[in-house]
Amino acid sequence: MNTGDYTRLEIFARAVQPGGKILVISGESGRQNAGSEKGLTSALEIRREVPVESGYYRWLKLPVEQNTEYEILCEECQVSLCYLSGSENILETGVCYLEQEEGGRFVRAEQEEWYNSPIREAYHFAPWKNWLNDPNGLCWFQGYYHMFYQFNPHSQQWSHMYWGHAASKDLVHWIHLPVVLEPQKEILKNPREQKGGAFSGSAVVHEGEAVLFLTRSSGPRVDGEQTLQQQWKTTSRDLLHFSEETLVIDRPPRGASFDFRDPKVIRAEGKWYMVLGSALEGKAAILLYESEDLDHWAYVGPLLVENETGIRCMECPDLMELDGKYLAVGALMHHYDSWGRYQMCRYYVGDFKDGVFTEEHRGWFDFGSNCYAMQSFEHKGRRISIGWVSDFYGEHLELEHGACGSMTLPREMHIRNNRLYVTPVREIESLKAESLYRGQKENVCLKGICPNTYKAELELEDNISFSIQLGGDEDRRITLIHDETGLCLQTKGVKSESVQFPAEVDRVEKLEIFADRRMVEIYVNDGEAVGTKLFYDISDQGCFILNTDAAESLKRVEVFRMKSIWRKKGEEK
Repeated sequence: MNTGDYTRLEIFARAVQPGGKILVISGESGRQNAGSEKGLTSALEIRREVPVESGYYRWLKLPVEQNTEYEILCEECQVSLCYLSGSENILETGVCYLEQEEGGRFVRAEQEEWYNSPIREAYHFAPWKNWLNDPNGLCWFQGYYHMFYQFNPHSQQWSHMYWGHAASKDLVHWIHLPVVLEPQKEILKNPREQKGGAFSGSAVVHEGEAVLFLTRSSGPRVDGEQTLQQQWKTTSRDLLHFSEETLVIDRPPRGASFDFRDPKVIRAEGKWYMVLGSALEGKAAILLYESEDLDHWAYVGPLLVENETGIRCMECPDLMELDGKYLAVGALMHHYDSWGRYQMCRYYVGDFKDGVFTEEHRGWFDFGSNCYAMQSFEHKGRRISIGWVSDFYGEHLELEHGACGSMTLPREMHIRNNRLYVTPVREIESLKAESLYRGQKENVCLKGICPNTYKAELELEDNISFSIQLGGDEDRRITLIHDETGLCLQTKGVKSESVQFPAEVDRVEKLEIFADRRMVEIYVNDGEAVGTKLFYDISDQGCFILNTDAAESLKRVEVFRMKSIWRKKGEEK
């Protein structure tokens, strides 16, 4: 393995037996030299043994020489994630991931091949492997879009939280950057007794630097009054190196729950505001703070309180000015709606003046129930959001080299007639490849779409009834149905089959449907509603089967193959 332009090796490892270690060997040790006789090795060998502690994973950062051959071996230890970093051009190249072969030796892994799998999304952002949840710190900074995210590099399940990091020039193609934050030292020392880490937060750009806010959470394994959630701040002038974190809010206000997290900071009315998710006197709430300098924060009061019962707290709140109105968004923890949908995100449209939000309309942010923890940012007049594609129904298939969690497509948001409209950002159109079908006034049956990555565009008249099978077979399937009861996503043969996923629209005139292997994302009537739903299928044989008794009202139907966002290093974007 040649290091190229990289100067650091980052390994997350833990010993499984006493004496566990990582061997980092430079030179040609153990390998045949070019031009030499078989079996001869270089005498110029530098061998470094790095001891690995038992217990929880430790994040090892080891210097390496550029353009140098290394062999990395693992003895009596387990490695969850390994990559090269430290390149001066890291925002262009990203990190270089290394994966273990049989015998423990590490080799370079190409992301184009890594993601070319029926169990991995092709054009939605997902981590290299293991667990991802909430998007954090979304912003545009020095020529790049940045996305941080909740990350467990060690398994495909939620655990103590790190922050992963990715960047993009176009909101479409993302490159992986080094992990940014890790759990607190006391959690790493006692992972079985403690729970927490670097929870969610946001970013603002101010006076030439990025300012990031996040929650540090710690406490016993079972949440309760001993759980401590505090708000912290760090800054960066390049979003690669970060200042030491400082505490800005040390405890929740009187009457608020120990659930006190996920700071989102905005600028409004000539001052800084922060919204936090919590519960107030037992009711889910978004709490409001204000500041003049981003360092000293004063509690204003609740921005809004949910009177609906059955919600533990609000999570991942957002607040923004949009099209002359204000929009607040919150994720409803432990909530079931009347259709059986779990942990939906709700939006609230209204006015905000002198620290007071007056609600005028509310609705669901995403009718598919697999979009959670939405976060937004503004760039060049566009309000862009990304949400976590969550697996609240326990349908994830835990397979080798897989990942649990991905992100929605970036979405542009608008308010029209006091209602939220959400559309995919226009940059996504660049991923459309060849047309698989183009026609009108007829039913469509496309089977065996391989890979199962496509976009369908439909224009319809007369509010007709129809069904569109978007995945699966006779035993397991996901279907979009429109009939006299409305537009609804339905599943069969999976854990969510008893749940209905209706869209709140009166008519269906236009559909944009994105199928990306194990998920679908559906936009209705130019953003009047959007629904995101997981549907795991390891066959990579997709389908688009449209049936209606009123085919003459199908004005246009077109299905395109979608290209992957994961490219070889050095390939032109």
